Amino acid sequence: MLNLTNPPQFDPEVYTRIHLNELVVYSMHFLSTQGIPLTSEDIVSACFTLFPKRFSLLKYPYWPDSASVSRRWSDCRRKGYLVGSASNSFKLTPKGMKFAEKVEKMLGGSSPISTLVVQTDLRTRAGKFVRTMETSDAYRNFKRHGKSARINEYEFRSMLLCTLESTPQTLNRNLELFREYVQISERKDLQAFLDYCELRFSALLGTHKKPASKTIKKKKGKK
Repeated sequence: MLNLTNPPQFDPEVYTRIHLNELVVYSMHFLSTQGIPLTSEDIVSACFTLFPKRFSLLKYPYWPDSASVSRRWSDCRRKGYLVGSASNSFKLTPKGMKFAEKVEKMLGGSSPISTLVVQTDLRTRAGKFVRTMETSDAYRNFKRHGKSARINEYEFRSMLLCTLESTPQTLNRNLELFREYVQISERKDLQAFLDYCELRFSALLGTHKKPASKTIKKKKGKK
């Protein structure tokens, strides 16, 4: 089991009324504030340590129920709270971090997750993503030529940390993630770059709009 130093104690009457997805996201962010990597085993352990009444086996309440935690990962990832996988490790998105703050208030605000810690963590992570964008071939091309830039598909995918096999859903998710970090960093130049990319690769993203079909009225012939 994960050995957490002085973990916060929460009222079971309160957290048993909170959705499991919310408790998982909170547990992940608690691990982040402790500098602990978000591996699947540590997440299960943190959920059980912080919220034993929700994440224990029915017949053996002194053992964690890993299945109840793992079932939440896909749902939380789909909602944009986290990225990664159980086989490697997870990371909370800016949306996930802000969501953890809301859960903290639901729990009574007795956790060690402060607004200052959240904001510092967000800005640190945002800075890393911004540097990734700035050093990409796609952005350098855009910076040099503006809207006349000829960014190819490979450059666009690489900038989003995707491969040629990545699905439109993955591309859209990463694009939204980069937008969040750009907003945190208050970089209007990068915002304009992402707007350009979304428009240029709308077909690839599956966001292009089809022209509205026009109804053709047939003229009635004279009898």
